[in-house]
Amino acid sequence: MNKTIQYALFAFILIATACSSGEKALQKGDYYHAVIKSIDRLRSNPDKSKAQQTLLESYPLAVNWYKNQIAASLQSSDPFKHTKTVGYYQSLNSMYNEINRCPAALHLLPNVQLFRQEEDLARQEAAPECYQAGIQQLAKQTREDAKHAYRLFVRANQFVPNYKDVKEKIREAEYQATLKVIIEHIPIQSTKYQLSAAFFQDQVTQYIFHNIKQKFVRFYTPKQAKLEGLEYPDQVIAMRFEDFVVGETHDTDIEREVISTDSVEVGSTTLKNGEKVKVFNKVKAKLHIHRREVISKGLLSLQIEEYSNQKLLENKQMGGKYVWFEEWGHFNGDERALTNEELEICKQEPILPPARQDLFVEFTKPIYTQLTAEISRFYKRY
Repeated sequence: MNKTIQYALFAFILIATACSSGEKALQKGDYYHAVIKSIDRLRSNPDKSKAQQTLLESYPLAVNWYKNQIAASLQSSDPFKHTKTVGYYQSLNSMYNEINRCPAALHLLPNVQLFRQEEDLARQEAAPECYQAGIQQLAKQTREDAKHAYRLFVRANQFVPNYKDVKEKIREAEYQATLKVIIEHIPIQSTKYQLSAAFFQDQVTQYIFHNIKQKFVRFYTPKQAKLEGLEYPDQVIAMRFEDFVVGETHDTDIEREVISTDSVEVGSTTLKNGEKVKVFNKVKAKLHIHRREVISKGLLSLQIEEYSNQKLLENKQMGGKYVWFEEWGHFNGDERALTNEELEICKQEPILPPARQDLFVEFTKPIYTQLTAEISRFYKRY
């Protein structure tokens, strides 16, 4: 079978599947989707007989099914029976809206029923269901129950906006559900590097505030926690430079003989016949290179602990290193023996390395990358 026939067959199968999707939903008893898929088909092809027949069959069945579900729900002892009936009425009204937005469907079903009033009444009953359930969950005084309460209060507010004091309850539940985390200042003994450490701290803090977006996790600086009266956080992030070295200098002298890779003109000679020709040969030079490396490195520990019992939840160490270097030199001999890079080194003069505070910042850059990745990973579980 060639590719053209394969593609044509594949396209035919897709079309056949699409055309029968509403009919298949009807056969499976999924009346709602049978209605919606039939309407979608009629929008693109109003004269599609299969879609017309499926819609005529499925819509009355869908309406009858939802009415039976509503009746059964209202007669049950389910504490969320009115909440469920809202969903059923929403599906009924969704079908109503879709039919009215499709001329071909409206022509087939000109007298579809709207259940807007019934849905509104159900919402009035559903709001107190969710509100009372939220009160019960909130009273359990756990973060997970507070999360559940938050969602219930939000649902109650969706059913009936501003129901009782639901907005206040939403805020209360959200506060109880939220994990409160203080990011402690990084202690550093050397006054020389306090500004650099503060810069590092600020970069980490800004990353946490702007990139870790968990609904029920909030981070505080110690100053923010004090301003908001947060005496008992849930967790504390502590970071500390366990060890660091800044500006460790190593000097290396390299001396070697270099020979040109290609022959170059070194002079001329006269042949017996009097002809003067150029002479080519490889040339040499003695190269002296001085390399100075300034190494800065450090080790930072990350600890995340529960505030109430000092239980250690995370304990990691991460290191960083930065090597600044400069090369300069000179040579004796023919400069044509040197590469362009070697010539450039010989033109250099010794320069001072960056300030120690800048070197501190440089070695913390790989630590920052590891640290922010680790904190992001840790708080994904919340």
